Amino acid sequence: MPPRTATKRSDSAGADKGTPAARSGGPRSDFVRPKTAQQAVAEALRHDITTGKLAPGSWIVQEAVAEQFGMSRIPVREALKTLEAEEYITYVPHSGYRVTKLSLDDLLEVFALRAILEEALIRDAMPAVTAEVVDEMRSANAEMDAALAAGDLIAVGVANRRFHFLTFQQSGMARTKRIVTQLWNTADAYRPLYSPLLDMVKVCDEHTLMIDAMAERDVERMVVLNHEHRSHALDPIHQIFSTESQGA
Repeated sequence: MPPRTATKRSDSAGADKGTPAARSGGPRSDFVRPKTAQQAVAEALRHDITTGKLAPGSWIVQEAVAEQFGMSRIPVREALKTLEAEEYITYVPHSGYRVTKLSLDDLLEVFALRAILEEALIRDAMPAVTAEVVDEMRSANAEMDAALAAGDLIAVGVANRRFHFLTFQQSGMARTKRIVTQLWNTADAYRPLYSPLLDMVKVCDEHTLMIDAMAERDVERMVVLNHEHRSHALDPIHQIFSTESQGA
């Protein structure tokens, strides 16, 4: 039997190995995974809640949402479960889902819990704060200032949240950060109600003082400023509940 001879690969076969489609070097950097139907619905409803389109206590009917987005009830149901886990909405047995509705005492409790937990996070984060984090805070505050000038209250809210979460971004207390995120989510439906009552120029000025404290790694000053800053929302919150009770 004659000896076997190796079959020489053609140049074209070798070339194919070198093409982007044939190489296996990890995920493509230019690939953006499209949103699932569930993610798209959750994002849209989250936007409606945080901008005041869906007020606290508003009912969310699965069939109506499915019809609005032109899809089946299955992704809508899963999106609602996601928002419930994030505490934007609440499930009422035998009735359905509604935007989380809080009493005045509930909302004050949310702010009291935030005060305790955010202080712990800021203290934990401060040793790891970098110049890049401080620069991002400046950028977020500038975005907020520009949004105020343009009258874009939605962008104001987005930039404000980004700013505050940067103050404890470097903390390693992941569980506490998740709880704080849920507390913010729970109160988000009320933000469009009390934000117009705030002195937003003063809010941005206070942000500047907080940036300075972070840049100097002055944790005690930062904690005091954060507490004072948060407390300024309490009077407007009392006002909206007072107005609500008078109109009832």
